[in-house]
Amino acid sequence: MKKWWSLSLIAFSLAVLALSLSPRAARAADAESEKLASLGKALRYTLKTTGPASTIDTGGAAILIKAPLPTVRKIVTSYGSYKSFITSFDQSRVLAKRKGTSEVYLQVPILNGAAHIWTVADMSPPTKDGADEVISGRHKRGNVADFRARWRLRAVDEHHTILKLELFVDPKLPFPPSAVTTQLTRAADKAVTAVRNRAQAEAPAGARAGTTAAAVPGAPAASSAPATASSAPEAAPGAPAAASGGAAPAAQASEPSRTKAAPAPSEVASEMPPAEDDSVRRHKDMARR
Repeated sequence: MKKWWSLSLIAFSLAVLALSLSPRAARAADAESEKLASLGKALRYTLKTTGPASTIDTGGAAILIKAPLPTVRKIVTSYGSYKSFITSFDQSRVLAKRKGTSEVYLQVPILNGAAHIWTVADMSPPTKDGADEVISGRHKRGNVADFRARWRLRAVDEHHTILKLELFVDPKLPFPPSAVTTQLTRAADKAVTAVRNRAQAEAPAGARAGTTAAAVPGAPAASSAPATASSAPEAAPGAPAAASGGAAPAAQASEPSRTKAAPAPSEVASEMPPAEDDSVRRHKDMARR
């Protein structure tokens, strides 16, 4: 009887604890999505690098995407196509796949194209980490001392996803650690912005129809506007540490539109047959007579 009572008490305590923590976690998630929605672009941040430690901090960026998580995941894991929409890359190729892990080759120009850095990294399959899906990249070989990448995806609802990228690169070059970290945060910003632009273009029609600002609690109407290239700052031309940010999945803030722009009025008019003038009509009348 005493044992049964003890087990019941433990079960009751765990249930109370779960109920007390769940609303708190939900409020935290809502606060993050509201903040990103109101920002309307990527939020940059840095983390201390551990395992092993480094004087170079890890650079990160988070963004709210108006697309379902499966759509975002498909783009993030399309490693071979990075070069097609993340224009910082000269090359991106999948060399091999083993048990869900992709061996990926990435090459980035530095010093205005005078040199290149490259890495071969193992990209893990998505794994659960609480409410997040995590995809991690680890350096295997290349002309950098180390490379690490971590994508984090979390569904806010069926039409919205929070995407984060955290990058670390040790470029083997005598750059100040702070300068390298600055380039890493910029590269992470460009990468998540490029994924957002592509995901929102590829999102199912039903998902796009429901992605208004009201879908995210507290989001202002302005946040529902289409993403533009200005949502991520441009890297300073010739910045030396751009090499470090480029070795990771860096991205350009915008991509070419997938839809053909509507022709200008003059172009429409040029496709119309010319109107007949009076002389043409007179010739036709004479021909009929």
